[in-house]
Amino acid sequence: MLIEIKNDVYYISQRLKEIDFKYFILYNTKKKKYEIHHSGQSDTYCLTVPFDELDSRTIDFVNQTRVENRDRLLKELDEENRKRGVYES
Repeated sequence: MLIEIKNDVYYISQRLKEIDFKYFILYNTKKKKYEIHHSGQSDTYCLTVPFDELDSRTIDFVNQTRVENRDRLLKELDEENRKRGVYES
């Protein structure tokens, strides 16, 4: 069962809407996890919040994982993999 979270202690749901007004939060009671969804996508699911509660880390995580940051994130992952010797470029 999914429950929409419209109000929370730290106003995370409202703060997400400042990033993109189409974001919304659902609580998955089966998994006991918060999920971020986007109403502008056919499959609204974006990500599962990796924390047990909604707080500023959620905002930071959503900002980091936005599609606009894809190139930077991939570059960071490649660099980290090189450092660890996972693969050579």
